[in-house]
Amino acid sequence: MISWIRSIPRSAILSMVGPSLLCVMGYFGWRYYGAHNLDMAYYGLKKENIHIPTQPPWLKKTNVLDEVFNGSSLSRLSLLDGKTPEFLARVFDAHPCVRKTHRVEKMAGGVVVNLEYRIPVAMVHCQSNDKITGQGKEGFLPVDAESVLLNADNFSPSDIPQYITIFASDSAVYTGGNEGRPFGDARVEEAALLCSLLRPIREAVKISQVLVYPSSKIPGRTKWVLEIRTAGSGPSFLWGSCPGKEGLGEALPDAKLKRLIDVASDSKQWTQGLIDLSSSQIGAAR
Repeated sequence: MISWIRSIPRSAILSMVGPSLLCVMGYFGWRYYGAHNLDMAYYGLKKENIHIPTQPPWLKKTNVLDEVFNGSSLSRLSLLDGKTPEFLARVFDAHPCVRKTHRVEKMAGGVVVNLEYRIPVAMVHCQSNDKITGQGKEGFLPVDAESVLLNADNFSPSDIPQYITIFASDSAVYTGGNEGRPFGDARVEEAALLCSLLRPIREAVKISQVLVYPSSKIPGRTKWVLEIRTAGSGPSFLWGSCPGKEGLGEALPDAKLKRLIDVASDSKQWTQGLIDLSSSQIGAAR
């Protein structure tokens, strides 16, 4: 057998092995390099092929698509990869200005990302602690209905009056939490939920502030009481418990809102001092 192989001319062996070797090298070159490059050239994900909802007006200095695309290396993704929609949903969900990515759908030449932006509902009056000097600095920070801290760079001091301001009893303390995460204060959480409920009627009722302070009627644990302040010479409203945490005999949020709107439309009631909305019995001024 060996002598037979040796009898074969080298040129003949090369004529057989050479093409076979080229075929093998060509296959693996295409499999691991050429096919990928061709795939990315024709089906690689490009920023202009990602379609998201129009940003809300409050996002003045933040471009969500730019930040997600550049920060997550989306240019490496392929439209042919079945995992691309799942990955897109995950990276958009992680952006601090996005509340929820509901679905990602492929379309001809791109993808549609159906997402929900966070909406600011209030400005929290806070005191930031300087760990070095021990001194604090007052300021306002924007939050959404879930008390998630929003990017303050999108707001200016002139924007503050456009939102309800939250004042905690001894000033909320901001410890430098990250944007896109809850503020970290139970009082802010409850007040933000109320501000979300009041947002549609804020201008009509001239709501300017929500105050949060502890109730002295419940020993052993802290229950926060919410009070609404209106602009100018308007009355204040004792709202009571956070929406969804009403106590026994306390009016439900819908009844409180109706009473609030009724007072705002009645000039005689508007001159009263403090109006109790919390009782299931229609509260009187006091």
